[in-house]
Amino acid sequence: MDPFTMTAVLAAVDTAASGALSGAAGELGRRTAEGLAGLARRAWRRDGGGEPPAAPSDDDGRRALAGLLIERARAEPGFARDLASWLRESEWLAAAAAAPAAAAGEPRPRMLPPLTSAFTDREDILAAVTGLLDGRDGAIAAGAPLIALLAGPAGIGKTAAAVHCARALADRFPDGELYADLRGAAAATAVTPSEVLVRFLHHLGVPPERVPAGEQAQAGLYRERTAGRRMVVLLDNAHGAAQVVPLLTASPGSLVLVTSRHRLPALVRDHGARTVPVGPLSDADSFLLLTRLAGPERVAAQRTHAEAVAVRCGGVPLALCETGARVQVRERLSWESLEREFAAVTGGLRTYGQGQAPGMPDDADRPDACGDGGSPVEPALLATDLSYRDLAPDAARLYRLLGLCPWPDIPVGAAAAAADTGEAEARRLLETLAAAHLLEETGEERYRFHDLVRLHAVRRTVTWYLRLAARADALVVPGRWHLGPAYARTAGGSGPGPGFGPGPVERTPEAAREALAVLRRERANLAEAVRAAEEHGFDEEAWQLCEAMWGLHLRLGFHDQWVAAHLRGVEAARRCATGFGDPRAEGRIRVQLAFGYMGLGRYTEAEAQLTAAAAADERAGHHRGRATATESLGLLCLRQWRYEAAEEHFRQARRALDAIAPDGDGAADVPRADALLAHHLGRALRGQGRHAEALAQLADALARFRALPGRDLYNEARVRMSIGETHLAAGDPAAARTPLDEALAVMEAEGAVLQRADAAELRARCSTDPQESAPYLRLARSLYEEAGDAAGVSRTGALLRGTG
Repeated sequence: MDPFTMTAVLAAVDTAASGALSGAAGELGRRTAEGLAGLARRAWRRDGGGEPPAAPSDDDGRRALAGLLIERARAEPGFARDLASWLRESEWLAAAAAAPAAAAGEPRPRMLPPLTSAFTDREDILAAVTGLLDGRDGAIAAGAPLIALLAGPAGIGKTAAAVHCARALADRFPDGELYADLRGAAAATAVTPSEVLVRFLHHLGVPPERVPAGEQAQAGLYRERTAGRRMVVLLDNAHGAAQVVPLLTASPGSLVLVTSRHRLPALVRDHGARTVPVGPLSDADSFLLLTRLAGPERVAAQRTHAEAVAVRCGGVPLALCETGARVQVRERLSWESLEREFAAVTGGLRTYGQGQAPGMPDDADRPDACGDGGSPVEPALLATDLSYRDLAPDAARLYRLLGLCPWPDIPVGAAAAAADTGEAEARRLLETLAAAHLLEETGEERYRFHDLVRLHAVRRTVTWYLRLAARADALVVPGRWHLGPAYARTAGGSGPGPGFGPGPVERTPEAAREALAVLRRERANLAEAVRAAEEHGFDEEAWQLCEAMWGLHLRLGFHDQWVAAHLRGVEAARRCATGFGDPRAEGRIRVQLAFGYMGLGRYTEAEAQLTAAAAADERAGHHRGRATATESLGLLCLRQWRYEAAEEHFRQARRALDAIAPDGDGAADVPRADALLAHHLGRALRGQGRHAEALAQLADALARFRALPGRDLYNEARVRMSIGETHLAAGDPAAARTPLDEALAVMEAEGAVLQRADAAELRARCSTDPQESAPYLRLARSLYEEAGDAAGVSRTGALLRGTG
């Protein structure tokens, strides 16, 4: 990385040339300013003469000088070493120059969040921190910084406990309070120490133009400005020790409170932090908190049921707050019915991985994660889910929209843009979400998610898209075998709706076309849902989304997206297979990923995925999956013109189907699988020039598809296309016309754009008359353009030019 960035060099030049160093940092400052003059003259001499440089007096002159220094440093190693040394010295002196600025009237920052009126208990935590301050903890060395680490699982109330401690001890720290949310729920959301240091320095009275550009210099200036001061610094939601260390003060008179869902052993080992565990509230305190939130009068009538609900919340303040708020705003909601709701929903939140709480992959994978035994995530998500169910559709939609991105906070305008509504309506919806404790208000008309609530919002959004895709896919490709519980709901019940509404949907060509249009319209969001599911640890949903996108990609292509999404899906399925998930999922998604690679012409990668899929299905004892993987290897061989090998793979797949017992897994799909293999075998025979055998095999395939319950019109049309292509290969274009015309009509009704384009190209080959073939080529080209198939557009365009 180039150490000489324009930002760093220009900041140093600006400070030195302005006279701040020589005026505020004494002799060293003067020498540093003169050092800049010396560097400027050396660069000027190498640059070829002219007038010697004067001290720049404006922004353009300083930028020009910085550019000259950078250019010379990149060309001359000796100059580069001297410039680097001067930059280090100027950063240190800039920090020293800024330090005295507060001496006349040092600011006393007051950055702590307000106390919550619903805060309950935690006197043991206050006592532990007080003991640390009073020196009763003999492990703290005299004069060392006082660091208390409040560690506990997400949602357990660490922030409220830390703020309570800081407020209760405020009299001991007359020089002010600093606070920062480090957003350490995940590495991707964690703020850098530099971001926090800049904010702290501003509150400590350092003018923005005097804040150094580099983190090291910022940390030095921060320690200088807090030296000798009695302050409390609250560093909330830390991800790791490296994020915390630059924010520690060097003053033994200050207290640093750190909250984290991790134990941060490096902070304990290297900096003497003392861990103060934060656990669930007792049943008595849980009931007290719930009473304060819901109101004593609401509790008195059904105290026994209210106590049971408090226990259901697991001592988790987040769950208790959401539940209390829900009772407060719903006057007719009884504690008895609420207890029944908790019991009914609990089972649905116990279906993740190896019994661990959903959405906590970061914690689950870290050896320093807090929590022993039962996780508070489950009751917190349960309470959130019940609150979500009470929302009106417009508020629920905004909740899902805002949850997918980890915004630091959300202003009204951003919410209005996300929901495509006016600010007044967005303000009303945000207030609704805040009243239900699904959002936290961080400032005037600014809101944010608690980490666990956002996790719930992500899962709700992902689940919504999974139901949408599964329902649409079942209409687009009826009769295929599926994995995953999402398809259990497609035969009836409430559907997600866009384009085909709730309730059972009869499979008609019109419904199939509309379902495919929905998948096409939502394809980018479906890919984002796969990403969000995989990144947040919802592995079951991630691979099921890939399974539900089969119809989208089979009919419309979009192979780059196909591969990107299914690479995530394979990893999610693999993790499920090693835990308590469906062991058949890995092979299933690997096969689908292979088809994506085939569409991109990346046959080596496709073959590797199919080989891995066959091995995964062998491990899972899944004969139906192994048959599909072997069949797909045959389809890959067809694309590579390896027709004899393809024929052998199709016959092996047939033998794999024979291994399925009449009542075994996949038995119901064997007739359809037989029909597909008969079709593929006919194509392999055609490729070998065995046209008569191929036509007989294809006729058998067509008969098998016609005999299936519910009729698979799409695959019948695919067989007709193969019959037409075989007649063309055998030199009988007249015989090809009828099956191809029938296929064109079905593919149009099905909305199968790419397959209709393929059929149109074949139909154009049935005539040597350019006037007759040109309309089919034009149709094919327009369909390829619609599907974004550049190769198809180029090929049909060339053929059209040949007809002219």
